[in-house]
Amino acid sequence: MELSTVYRLACALAIGLIIGLQRENTYQAVDEMHPAGIRTFSITGVLGALAALMSMQMGSVAPFVGLLLVLGVVLGATHISNVSRSYTGITTSVAMIAVYMLGGLCQYGKILESVGVAVCVLGLLALKDPLHTFAHKVSKDDIIATLKFALISAVILPILPEKAYGPPGLEVLSPYKIWIFVCLISGISFIGYFLIKWIGPGKGIGLTGFLGGLASSLALTLNLSQRSKQNPGFSNTLTTGIVVAWSVMYFRIYLICILLLPAIAGKLAIALLIPLIPGFLYAYFLYRRNKRLNAVQMTDFTNPFELWPSIKFGFIFAVVLFLANAAQKYFGSDALYISTFITGLASMDAITLSVMEMSKQGAVLLNSAVKAIAIAGLANTLCKGVLACIFGDAEMRKLIIPAVGIFCVVSLPLILWVL
Repeated sequence: MELSTVYRLACALAIGLIIGLQRENTYQAVDEMHPAGIRTFSITGVLGALAALMSMQMGSVAPFVGLLLVLGVVLGATHISNVSRSYTGITTSVAMIAVYMLGGLCQYGKILESVGVAVCVLGLLALKDPLHTFAHKVSKDDIIATLKFALISAVILPILPEKAYGPPGLEVLSPYKIWIFVCLISGISFIGYFLIKWIGPGKGIGLTGFLGGLASSLALTLNLSQRSKQNPGFSNTLTTGIVVAWSVMYFRIYLICILLLPAIAGKLAIALLIPLIPGFLYAYFLYRRNKRLNAVQMTDFTNPFELWPSIKFGFIFAVVLFLANAAQKYFGSDALYISTFITGLASMDAITLSVMEMSKQGAVLLNSAVKAIAIAGLANTLCKGVLACIFGDAEMRKLIIPAVGIFCVVSLPLILWVL
C-alpha cells in the first residue's frame, strides 16, 4: 500500500475520531440511547475513505454511493427503533454522514478541505447551547435584514461593472468598487448589531457603547440622547456609552484604513489612536462617577441594516469620491481638507473610504490622506456632539460638552502641527 494512501486513511480516521469524541462527550449517562460514539464515528470515517478508494480502483462511484445508502438505511432504522425512547434527535446521524463524506474527500486528496469542513462541523456541534440561545434572540426582522445583506453582497455585487466612469480626467466612479464599500460598511454595522444580540446589551452601558461604536456611533448617539430625555435619571450612564462609542469609532476607522492601505498604518496611528486615549479616560471617569447609579438595560436596540440607507450610502460615497477628486485636481490639498471637513460632518465612513481610494490611485499623498481623515474625524465628533446637545437632556449636555472639548484639544494640535 502506498504511503499517500495510508496518510489519507489516517486523516479520515482522525476526523472521525475527533468528531466522535465530541459526540461521546455530550451523552449525559452511560446507558443513554444514541446512534453512535467515538468508535462508530472513527470507523465511519475510515469506511468513507475505503469506499472512495474502491471507487477509484474500479473507476465507478458505485462502491462509495452504495455504502452511503447502506449507512443511511442503518441510521434510519436506528431512529425508527428508538422513536419512543429518550433519543429523538438527528444531529448525531447527520454528523456521521458528514464524517463518511469527509473520509471520502480525504481519499481523493482534498485533505485541507476535509479538515476545514471538519473544524466547522465540530464547531457547530460544540456550540449547541450558544447557537440555540442566539437563534431564539433573532427576530423575523433580523432574518429579513440578513436576506437584504445577502442581496447586496452576493447577488448585486457580482453583476456590477468594474469599469470607472466620469468626465475626462475624473473617471473615478466604478460601480463595482462603490458597491464593495457599501458592502464593507453594511457588513461592519451588521456584525456589530449581531454581537449586541449575541452578548446582550444588558451586560453594561460600556459594552453597549463599544459594540454600538463598531456598528454606528452616530446612530447610538441619537438613540441614547433621545433616551436621556425619557429617562433623565440615567443621563450620566447614557453619556458614558456615547463617549465610549465615539472613541471606538476612531479605532474602527483605523482598522478600515489599514485593511485597505496597510502602508498608512504608522502615520494614521497618530491621527486616530491618540484621540481615543483621552476619550476612554473620560469615559472611565464618568463610569466611576456613575458607579452608584443603576445600569440602563438597553433592550430595544434595533437592527441598523436597511437596504435603502445602504443605497443612499453608495450614492453619498460616489458624490464624495467625485468631489474630493475634483477638488484635489483643480484646487490642490487645501480644498481637499475643506471637503473632508464638510462631508465628515455627515458621514465619516464615506469620506474615509473616498480618501483611501484616492490615495491608492496616487491622487493624494499619504500625509495628505492622514490629515484629511483626522479632519473628518474631528468634524464627525463635533456633529455628534451637537446632536447629543440638541436631543439629549440638560444633564447630558453638561457632560457631552467637555467630551467634545477633549477630542478637539487633542485632535487640533495633531492636525495643525504634527501631521
